[in-house]
Amino acid sequence: MRKWITIFCLSACYAVMGQNGKELYFQPGFASGANASKVFEEINYIPLETTKKSVFGRIKQLLVSDEYFIIWDADTNFIYFFDKKGKFIKKYRPPNCTIKSIQLDKARNAIFISGSNKNYNFSPAEVEKMMEDPTNKSFARFTWSAYYDLADIHKEKIQRLKGFSLSLVDPTIYNNNQWAYSYIFANRKFADQTEYELKVYDGEKNISQYFPYNKRNDAYYFKPGQVSFFPTDNPGVLLFTRPYHYGIYKLTSDSTSLLYSLILPFENSLSKAFFAHPFRSKNDFDQYRSQNGSFVWKIENVYQLRQYLFFSLDYNRSPRDRNFLFDESTNRFYATGKIIADSANAFLPVLSTGIQYSDGHYLYTSASSSIMFQNKDYNQAKSPQYKPVIKQYFEKGTRADNPVIIQLKPKNKIG
Repeated sequence: MRKWITIFCLSACYAVMGQNGKELYFQPGFASGANASKVFEEINYIPLETTKKSVFGRIKQLLVSDEYFIIWDADTNFIYFFDKKGKFIKKYRPPNCTIKSIQLDKARNAIFISGSNKNYNFSPAEVEKMMEDPTNKSFARFTWSAYYDLADIHKEKIQRLKGFSLSLVDPTIYNNNQWAYSYIFANRKFADQTEYELKVYDGEKNISQYFPYNKRNDAYYFKPGQVSFFPTDNPGVLLFTRPYHYGIYKLTSDSTSLLYSLILPFENSLSKAFFAHPFRSKNDFDQYRSQNGSFVWKIENVYQLRQYLFFSLDYNRSPRDRNFLFDESTNRFYATGKIIADSANAFLPVLSTGIQYSDGHYLYTSASSSIMFQNKDYNQAKSPQYKPVIKQYFEKGTRADNPVIIQLKPKNKIG
């Protein structure tokens, strides 16, 4: 092991093809940096108009349709619509619903909104009971789910999904009216039985299930977990990651496959001892996690565009140090927090947070107005050349304005 670590530290990454996907030997601290102009062909900034009606706190979730930037702000429980130039169009708050997620359904030209029904308050015991079988339609009254038609957003045409209890577990739109979902938990009171981390639901029943686990004895699931799903350009394909595993997988209509397997340094990797640890409760698990902050618990925020794979690591580091880019054409890793602004983008923020959306052509992230003005003040001595829209934004805007959308188009080749 020590010999491997010594060799490993000489390089940020090398990749080999294994039987179970492409193995990527990756040491996060050695990921490269680069100037923004070396990585991105285009970096466009779109300030979101700030008015009394449109002002919001932060972007909980961003969707990008052909016509709109669609933003869910969890603090206000509103969905905000801006055109592609950043002009505010309208906002919508579903009645009797606390939103949990929004998704773009391109086939329906709609956004799918799911959440909990405000008319019901339920105890932790009731929640646990519902999570044992989230497809049980008798629980649907506790949820609120609907499609919001994007053909004319002013009409607020809503199609409710009645009897759709699956909103309890934030299902992901999949293929031909199918849904991928996950809710993983264990409890000593359960009888010994096999359950599955990932399931596919067709509206009436589960039609596929993958990755078995023991609902009674897998103690690391005393704290519930979920598989995370990530849309692709192909409506019949999802990428996904699993809790406590370092793989990036693909889900298709009839199978799952492992695309990449990250091989992390010893100090960042969960060992076999973790999976055998005798956790007694959720609190016991939380304490273990707080005492082992260097461990990576999951891969998150996966976006794939051409040969580039963007992802985040869930571990105890600052947001700047958790986001990465893998270039498959060169087998090289980059830390997106080390992508440095330069004169080509007027020394403005590039990736102060992770990627928030991909439309298949561009990647999207955002920066708060506070960060934008901070960068402006810090770099005044460099005499940056702002595009007209940003020049006007700085002249008329304030640090309290809405965030700025950042649109990124990677180069065909970095360097």
